[in-house]
Amino acid sequence: MKKIFDKQDKLVLIGIASYFVALVTIAINTNGTCDSGDSITHFLFSKYAFQHPENFLNHWAKPLFVLLSSPFAQFGFVGIKLFNCIVAAATAWFTYQTAKKINYKNAWLATVFICFTPGYFTHIFSGLTEPLFALISILGIYYLLSDRIYLAVCVISFLPFVRSEGLIIIGIFAFYLIANKQYRYLPWLLLGHVVYSIAGFFYYHDLLWVITKIPYAASSGKYGSGNLSHFIIQLNYIIGVPLYCLLGLGFVKKIKLFFSQKEIYFTVENILIYILFIAFITAHTLFWYYGIFESMGLNRVLVSIVPLAAIIALNGINFISEIIKQKFISKIVFILFTGFVILFPFIPNPASVNWKKDLSLSTDEILIADAAQYIQANFPKNTFMYYTHSYMSLVMDRDPFDKKQNRELKNFIIDKHPSHYLIIWDNWFSVVENGVSLEQLKTDDKLKLLKTYQTKTNGVTNEVIVFEGK
Repeated sequence: MKKIFDKQDKLVLIGIASYFVALVTIAINTNGTCDSGDSITHFLFSKYAFQHPENFLNHWAKPLFVLLSSPFAQFGFVGIKLFNCIVAAATAWFTYQTAKKINYKNAWLATVFICFTPGYFTHIFSGLTEPLFALISILGIYYLLSDRIYLAVCVISFLPFVRSEGLIIIGIFAFYLIANKQYRYLPWLLLGHVVYSIAGFFYYHDLLWVITKIPYAASSGKYGSGNLSHFIIQLNYIIGVPLYCLLGLGFVKKIKLFFSQKEIYFTVENILIYILFIAFITAHTLFWYYGIFESMGLNRVLVSIVPLAAIIALNGINFISEIIKQKFISKIVFILFTGFVILFPFIPNPASVNWKKDLSLSTDEILIADAAQYIQANFPKNTFMYYTHSYMSLVMDRDPFDKKQNRELKNFIIDKHPSHYLIIWDNWFSVVENGVSLEQLKTDDKLKLLKTYQTKTNGVTNEVIVFEGK
């Protein structure tokens, strides 16, 4: 009878279990959200999905993410952090199993690389979609390597409903299937779109809503643009210096094999790890360079491909062992590099984990919390409010989808106002997302300025102002 787990598997499982316990402990004992915008907004869509079932079909919120995370979100923001802790543990396991499937030596090290990637670690404690995207991507690759091709393509077909970049992954999977003449599997890459098209038809009355409702199709360019090297540089801040170096060596080894003509080109390893990795970064580079698809140049999108980076870096560290012929020296270098990867997130540097900054409330969230405390002490709970900052909904436990309680600040301009209301203006979301300047509000004679909260950190000013309207 074949063993389900070998000795190495059991040791890796023990390591991942210990990692998971550490993650849960941190999630419970920290109050940070990782990001004061999308992280909280995704949480809110999931938390209130049962009261507002249309959230399960919201393209921006990502329907599959909402479906899977909503039960956890009922326990508050810590619940969605625990959801991402489970996702992270599963990702570490399937990254290891994928490395084993492609016969990389020291496959267990892929787990270490995942666990000690600083940017990936900090984004676990959020409501963001990147960790789930990373899991489903590596899961699809693992199933393909396990010759469970139908399951692999079906899993990948749902990826655009976790993040829109899933369309890129589907494209690369399609290329792999065509290159290997496995045409019969191609239609199954459409399964996710078919399922959600039918599900959403009864709400949108549009069978093509999965295309027509894509939130990034009509790009406004409001976030600007950047240079072509942006994401190559930012990758270093997500995975850290040692893994960045090993990743480069992994590509060097792969290129060396190509030129030595010892490589079979259209393998899962080549197309769905190396080419997919390059395609993902290239796509985001172009989005940011041209300022399209509402790209903000955020490095967090690279969290989506950390499992691929870990596997390529594993190839890199194995390459070092091959180059150094002397076994003793090779082992010393191997141990030193591995130790550097483990210690790097805790050594003060621009890419390391900043425990206070990364796992605590941001400055703007603290100001919003102060404003909320003032409002709760001085106004009835059912006071109508206009605001844009998502943290206000979280800290005041308000349903942002209940238009009888509150609306986004941009609606203040066109609304027929209630007899009494409050406005909470902030100098980022209210301006950039809703286009409402402070001057507009200050010159409105129907508004009374009640409180101003302001702080300046590293030259950046954060401001929250409370107005009363009658």
